Amino acid sequence: MTPETLFDLANTLALSGWLALMLSPVARRPLEAWGGVGVPLLLAVGYAIVVLTQWSGSAGGFDSLPAVEQLFQSRWLLLAGWVHYLAFDLLIGAWQLRCARREALPHMLLLPCLVTTFLFGPAGYLLFQGLRAARNGWGSAARQSLLQRLQSDSPRYTALTLFLLAAAIPVTGALLLDTRLFQGINVWIKPLKFFIAIILYLATLAVFARFTTQATREQRWWRWHERAVVTAVVLEMVWICGAAAQATASHFNQNNLPMMVIYGAMGLAAVLLTSATTSLAWAIHRQPSPSLSPALKTGLVLGLGLTLPLTLVTAGTLSALGSHWIGGTPSDAAGMAITGWSRDGGDLRVAHFFATHAMHGIPLAALVGSWFLGNRNSMPARVAAVLYVILVAGLFVQALQGQPFLGNQ
Repeated sequence: MTPETLFDLANTLALSGWLALMLSPVARRPLEAWGGVGVPLLLAVGYAIVVLTQWSGSAGGFDSLPAVEQLFQSRWLLLAGWVHYLAFDLLIGAWQLRCARREALPHMLLLPCLVTTFLFGPAGYLLFQGLRAARNGWGSAARQSLLQRLQSDSPRYTALTLFLLAAAIPVTGALLLDTRLFQGINVWIKPLKFFIAIILYLATLAVFARFTTQATREQRWWRWHERAVVTAVVLEMVWICGAAAQATASHFNQNNLPMMVIYGAMGLAAVLLTSATTSLAWAIHRQPSPSLSPALKTGLVLGLGLTLPLTLVTAGTLSALGSHWIGGTPSDAAGMAITGWSRDGGDLRVAHFFATHAMHGIPLAALVGSWFLGNRNSMPARVAAVLYVILVAGLFVQALQGQPFLGNQ
């Protein structure tokens, strides 16, 4: 067989091993045995055969980078190096699976680590160790007390928040080391922004969950909805990071049918993850915590309740137009600092940003209003909700007219 044929065979074999590890809860013993032992053994046998038959007389070595480059001029030894990579990454994935089971880490949190190890090797190992540190070595007693409260009120959103905090570490490292650009900016800037936004979103949901009753949080529909939201978040982040690794667009990517299908699926996932605000608003409205004041309750219900519809309008228009830029330079390179919003044309991301943060802005206004007018006065929250909708609508129209949020002047 040719090196190309063996390359395809090794890739298929390794992929079957990774799928076995990821699906191991379905049938633990056979799947873990195949992915963690069987496939690595087969790859090791293939590696040994190639090295034993092709190493003799090869040029190059391992004592310098030019020597390694010369060594891999041989297609057979290049294949051996690739199989080496496949086998050892799979062994690391199997170790992560065993370690996660021993330490009672949820398999849902392990999946992104396995995917990252499959794609980026040591970065996946770093991500897994970060997850373990976040789970087992969290700060001082005061922070531990806060964490315990959050885990009690919203265990799934809290766990995912901690996982994403750990996952942001290798993404930040990639930003510092990878110099590739896409649309004028580093390919890892967008994933890092999404990490920050999703971490804030999930942490807010976990904090606001305390304003519902324990009976609500223990209902089956609530638990399954949380699981669906967690799955949607994981899929979104894996796709956005994967697209960055390929230096391609994760949004508005219509280059081919698979990309169109994935983009559509990620749109549905985005709607699903945003729907968490609606279920939380409904729960606080119907069964609020006894300690929740009328003023703050109104602010929470209106803020959370408006987040999904405002986001659907702004994000839906953005998706339908196939771009967030309306005129101006189609690049974040000359945009505003940090956000990248256009300074010479309309940018629908501005309205989208404020729409998704209704869950923060309106409750904050209600809280401030309660300090001055009393915690039983819900009028400040209602006024804030109306003004907030007007603000988002104004920013939305401004962008559609091709006008920048803040121009260069």
